[in-house]
Amino acid sequence: MNEIKLLIDGMKEELKEIRRYFHSHPELSNQETGTSDQICRYLDQWGVEYERGIAGTGIVAVVRGEKPGKTVGIRADMDALPIEEANDVPYRSQTPGVMHACGHDAHITVLLGAAKVFSSIREELSGNVKFFFQPAEETTGGAQRMIEAGCLENPHVDYVLGLHVSSRYEAGSVGIRYGNMMAASDEFAIVLNGKSCHGAHPDLGNDVMVAAGAVLAGLQTLVSRNLSPVNPAVCTVGKIQGGTAGNIICDRLRMDGILRSLDPETRQFLRDRLTAMAENTAKAYGSTAEVIFHSSYPALINDDRIVDAVKETACQVLGSDHVTAEREPDLGTEDFSYFAQERPACFWHLGCADFSEGIDADLHNCRFDIDEDCLAVGVEIQVRAALRLMEEE
Repeated sequence: MNEIKLLIDGMKEELKEIRRYFHSHPELSNQETGTSDQICRYLDQWGVEYERGIAGTGIVAVVRGEKPGKTVGIRADMDALPIEEANDVPYRSQTPGVMHACGHDAHITVLLGAAKVFSSIREELSGNVKFFFQPAEETTGGAQRMIEAGCLENPHVDYVLGLHVSSRYEAGSVGIRYGNMMAASDEFAIVLNGKSCHGAHPDLGNDVMVAAGAVLAGLQTLVSRNLSPVNPAVCTVGKIQGGTAGNIICDRLRMDGILRSLDPETRQFLRDRLTAMAENTAKAYGSTAEVIFHSSYPALINDDRIVDAVKETACQVLGSDHVTAEREPDLGTEDFSYFAQERPACFWHLGCADFSEGIDADLHNCRFDIDEDCLAVGVEIQVRAALRLMEEE
C-alpha cells in the first residue's frame, strides 16, 4: 500500500496533464474517436493490453496478475455535452459548443491512472483488473452495448466499480450510498384523439384540450396519492402540443413527459397506473388516449458488500470525517446501472469542488470545473478498493 501511495503521489502532475488534454478536446456521444485514440496512446506507453471498437468507440483494457484471484472491472464514461464552455482557463474546450461539463474527462483520467498503477504492480497481483472506457453515457448509453459485446467475460468479471465527480463535496471528500443510488427513467408520450369542429359549436366536436387538462391534473396525483411518501418518484409533463387556431376545437394533442423511479416494481406500477389514468380519463371526456413509453436506463442499485469495501477503503485513505453516507438517492440517471444489474457493484461520488476558490458549479453547467487534487484521490480509492475485492475469498 505504501508503494501504491508513492506511485500515485508521483503521478499527480501527470494526472493533471491528462485531464487537461481531454478537457480541451471534448467529443459528443458516439463520436469519441479522438478520445479513444489518446487513451490507447497512454495504454501503449504503459504496456497495458486492450481491445478497441467495443460498442463503437469503447475500449476494454486488462492487466492480468501473475497469480490467480478475482477479476474487478472499473468503468469510466468518455463523452462530453453540447455546451459552450464559459470558463476562461488555459485548458478550456477547443471545440465550439462542446464541453466536458459532466466531468467525464476526470473519470477517464482516474481510470487511466488506475491502469498505470496496476500495470506497475502486475507481478504482485492475485487476479485481474479490467478497465472499461465507455461511450455515450449522456445519450444512447454505451454500458449495455459493451456488456452485450462481452466486456464482462474473458476473463470473467466478479465485481465492478464506478464513480462520478460531485461538486457537492470538496476534493478530499467522497459520498457513499448503500442500495438505491440513482433512478430509472421512462420517457412517455400521451396522444389524445377527439373530434374537431368550429369553436362556436363545441357540441358538434370532442375537445381534447379539455381532456388534456383533466389528464394533466390527474397525473399530479400519480406519485402523491399512489406511492408511499417514503418511496420517492417523479412524474413530469414538460411539453404539450395541439391545436391549430384559437377558434377551432382541437381534435389531436400530444403530451410528452418523463417518469423517474428507484426500483423495478415501482417503475412498472407507475407505467401501468399512468396508462390507466390517461386512457380512462380520456374516455370519460369522450376521447381516446394512446400512451407510448421509451425506456431509458434502469435504476442503479449498489451492492451492500461492495459498498462496504469502498467505504472502508475511503475511510482509510481520507479519514472517516471525509466520507459521507448519503441518506437520499439521486433521481438522475446513470447507465452504470447496467453493470450493477450484471455484477455486484458500487458507484460512488468523488468530491471535486473547492468552495474557497469558487470551483463549485453544478454538473451540466457551462462553468463546471474541478479541483484537480481530486484526481489522485479517485485513483487511490479505486485501486485500493479493487485490490481489497481481488483478495476476497
